[in-house]
Amino acid sequence: MEAYAELERRYAEIRDVKNGLSILGWDQEVMMPAGGAPARAHTLATLTGVAHGKTTDPALRKLVRSLGRKKDLPRRKRRAVELVGHEVEKASAIPADLAQELALAESTGLETWRAARAAKDFRRFAPALRRMVELKREIARLTAGRGRPYDALLDDFEPGATMKQIDPLLGALKDVTVPLLGQVVASRTKVDMSPFVGRFDVAAQAAFARQVALAMGIDPERSRMDLSTHPFCGGIGPDDVRMTGRYDPKDMRGGLFGVIHEAGHGLYEQGLDARRMRSPLGGAVSMAIHESQSRLWENNVARSRPFWKHWLPKLKRAHPRLKGTTLDGVYRAANALAPSMIRVEADELTYNLHIILRYEIERDLVEGRQDVQDLPDRWNTGMEELLGIVPRDDAEGVLQDIHWAMGLFGYFPTYSIGNLYAAQFMEAARKAIRGLDGKIAKGDLGTLREWLRDAIHKHDQLYTPEQLCKRVTGKPLGVDAFARHVRKKVRELY
Repeated sequence: MEAYAELERRYAEIRDVKNGLSILGWDQEVMMPAGGAPARAHTLATLTGVAHGKTTDPALRKLVRSLGRKKDLPRRKRRAVELVGHEVEKASAIPADLAQELALAESTGLETWRAARAAKDFRRFAPALRRMVELKREIARLTAGRGRPYDALLDDFEPGATMKQIDPLLGALKDVTVPLLGQVVASRTKVDMSPFVGRFDVAAQAAFARQVALAMGIDPERSRMDLSTHPFCGGIGPDDVRMTGRYDPKDMRGGLFGVIHEAGHGLYEQGLDARRMRSPLGGAVSMAIHESQSRLWENNVARSRPFWKHWLPKLKRAHPRLKGTTLDGVYRAANALAPSMIRVEADELTYNLHIILRYEIERDLVEGRQDVQDLPDRWNTGMEELLGIVPRDDAEGVLQDIHWAMGLFGYFPTYSIGNLYAAQFMEAARKAIRGLDGKIAKGDLGTLREWLRDAIHKHDQLYTPEQLCKRVTGKPLGVDAFARHVRKKVRELY
């Protein structure tokens, strides 16, 4: 069909430009000299304008409408037309100069955030964030239609999701988490953290983390691991995955579990169909599904007793000071639960409270119920109410995350939704793979990886997140599987 082939050709060009933006963004966070920020900002803005122009081209819009009227399109092609149509519709609501201004603000905001974070001073970042919020509010207004403004931004990361769906999920998650945290705190159980906290050579940490990532199945010929201020996974598809991490010589957890987390993202990317990389169906279906893969590997696998039965001897060889560490000791240390300041280092129970705080703040920012200047107070009050602790400074508090500097409003709730997906997927995997825990205890991570690849990764965007969840687990998304997982852990350890 000539019309569909033309749609694919045009979309491939859009994807190519966006891939270039992705690599330039990775370079800015990982390798670009600080002095290159102003020029990079303009380059990103210009390329954003090119992508926007191609997406809003009247000829592409006409193609989408024409194909959308055809009733004999195969299911895959109909889904592709649907995806392109949604993207064209949202882009067409945003003027080209606004799209470019946003790209410029994202790039300059990143550098301003980085300097403010180093100085532990939110006031340095406030003007840039205020402008970012203004831009995102305008984009939300233009693209929301009759819906809520925040829903329009949420849709960028979790297609089709709305506050009406997410509020009850996060509310139920909070209802599960708060009593369990109270139980943990009341128990006054002291966990020996020496398996992970002390003095650990950074090079040895990185080498061990890489060994685990390779065992998970990361293909080194199609990926790389670098350092960055804020760990992330990017790149341009199955054959070029860019992961980053960071290491603390006094605490191994952030480096090790961070690499496992990003490798989970990387496995999803490498499991996508490379033949569809430039097509409308190519790529991850949503950020929550993406997050489910990283959280599954980080929490459901790498914090499990079977995992450490195999990996503890290797950890001891990497760090000889741990020679007396027992399996029970490393398992308890890996699963210690306690309120903490930094989201990316939070345990799997309290992590969702960090997300709820950010979700409520950014939702109110977008919908005009929160002033930027009052963010530190709102943040600190929320931390005290939810976790019982207060940040010592802005770097430990409101400045710890990169997301708002980059305009990623609507991203945060996908982390908790991803946790829920991860728990359901892991339960499904245990039902599908006989003796899965025994395999993991023997160092076999490949069986689980291949199951995930077959059940989730290879489908790209053929199914919606809701359809994929039901297809894999037989149920719609809920909190029950996650609740079973964390309640079992709290009973066992506290």
